[in-house]
Amino acid sequence: MKCKLYLHAKNLPNVAGLFKGKSDPYAVVKVVKKNQPAIEVGVTEVIKNTLDPRWIHPFIFEHELGTPMFLSIAVMDKIPKETDKPMGSAMLDVDSILGAKGNIKAKKMKGGGIIYAKVTPHTGMGDFNVQLRGVKLKNVEGLFKKSDPFYEVLHLNDGNWDTVYRSEPVMDDLNPTWREAKVDLAILCDGKLASPIRIRIYDFEKKGDHELMGEFETSVEGLISARAFAAGGDVNDTESAAAFNVTKKGRDAGQIFVMRADISGVEEPAEEREAEEAPPAEEEAPPAAAAPAFVPAVAAPPTYAPAVAAPPAFAAYTPGAYVPPPPKPTFVDYVAGGCEINLGIAIDYSASNGDPRQPGTPHYFSGIEKNDYEAAIASVGKVLGSYDSDHLHSVWGFGAKYGGIMRNIFQCGPAPEVNGVEGIIDAYRSTFKTGLAMSEPTDISEVVEAAAAKASQAQSAGGQSYSIMLILTDGQITDVNKAAASIFKCSKCPMSIVIIGVGNGDFRAMNFLDDMKCGRDIVQFVPFNQYRDNLHALSKAVLKEVPGQLVEYFQMHGIQPNPPVQQNEDEITFDEEDDGVIEFSF
Repeated sequence: MKCKLYLHAKNLPNVAGLFKGKSDPYAVVKVVKKNQPAIEVGVTEVIKNTLDPRWIHPFIFEHELGTPMFLSIAVMDKIPKETDKPMGSAMLDVDSILGAKGNIKAKKMKGGGIIYAKVTPHTGMGDFNVQLRGVKLKNVEGLFKKSDPFYEVLHLNDGNWDTVYRSEPVMDDLNPTWREAKVDLAILCDGKLASPIRIRIYDFEKKGDHELMGEFETSVEGLISARAFAAGGDVNDTESAAAFNVTKKGRDAGQIFVMRADISGVEEPAEEREAEEAPPAEEEAPPAAAAPAFVPAVAAPPTYAPAVAAPPAFAAYTPGAYVPPPPKPTFVDYVAGGCEINLGIAIDYSASNGDPRQPGTPHYFSGIEKNDYEAAIASVGKVLGSYDSDHLHSVWGFGAKYGGIMRNIFQCGPAPEVNGVEGIIDAYRSTFKTGLAMSEPTDISEVVEAAAAKASQAQSAGGQSYSIMLILTDGQITDVNKAAASIFKCSKCPMSIVIIGVGNGDFRAMNFLDDMKCGRDIVQFVPFNQYRDNLHALSKAVLKEVPGQLVEYFQMHGIQPNPPVQQNEDEITFDEEDDGVIEFSF
């Protein structure tokens, strides 16, 4: 998917030198993948005389969920006619940013300062072409000088005005005509033409302390309407052209005329549409089997209702170019809006795995390298766990006896939840020291239904919540029909099931559960051996279906993503400085 990255920094070290004011920082961004050279994505604009820059220039890059990718960010001080000086650098994991609340993370940089990175899905919606001209702007330079005006465009985003574009200044001119600008509609207004935007005019100062000259509020729709209104007359004639009045503290501060305003770069879909296929007849559920009591899914929370958009500045406007409908919600949209992702793990301790003391069996501990269960946990758990907001996971086992009693679900480790991948592996290993006897039958129905009950309870607690149950097994399930019945009952719950097949067993039963067509599709089976030599491909395969399953569940219940979570800087997930070494191995 396409992503866009925004950056800002705080508390950068001043490397300008004695008596030279503050540094003029800019950032260089590269993407880093395994076994590939770093690729430069781009460079931000230079912001003069500040140690707390907020760069406007966004970076667009491609990313596949589950494929390890890092952002290499280097902040530099721009020094004319000399070599630029480094101010700080950091590496950030893209999946960890996407999994954070609001899709934003902070990290302490080598060299000093903190970098904040926000990554969101980017949907191409075309470009907005605009050119503005100022007339009789209010001079704020004093008696013997004229202001050097430039303008910024700000988008109202969940109650906050975010700067999305900044023009070049026109020097010494109170009637400036700025250069034409082309701004991505997705960045400018999320493709919502009636969404409020604010245009602020500033007097440019080399030291960076720009002075506000005035501002006005409108929308993309309003700007296009103003240009269309003026097209019938002379745009230079104030009597016939539609102008925006610029104000400062309630007083007139000049006017802004629209020289150009139109949309380009959008292809209209073909008019002919295929007739919608009739929905397939609902298939019968597999036969019900005896299972522990199951808590059904609770009613979904009410649909989020977005704020009403501001009206256009002028009369009704009919765009000359096709304007695409708003994009469909994505997995990342729900996570950004605060949807809690809960990852649980269930591990197969049944006798069909073989004696864990014998080399070559899936549970064998060599003391040198990870066994198959550990390797799968490390690879898949790292990717799925990056979207779990608190990184606390339930770890259960099945297929073993304690005190001669068969247990199809039991807690692994001393705590009901463990922290991160290391906690999962510690709980897995410690279970072999608890006196269990690997036994039969192999029954996953109890862990499936327990996970469904927990998922439903989490959803009923308020807010949006979705659970992922990761089951690691050798595939030798004793009663496939019983497992299928449990999965069918759970298909109405806010959860997905990922089954990792470990070892060289017969996985036909796992493929049957994956292909089963009853209720909502919530199962994905991935054979570990197929990806043994490429664990990154394993991670990618695991995330192939889960994002779509989450979106399908919420859309079926009429639940839209909440607005991105707005956090104070002290609430943003913070990573400490690293050693600069990127760890691609699991």
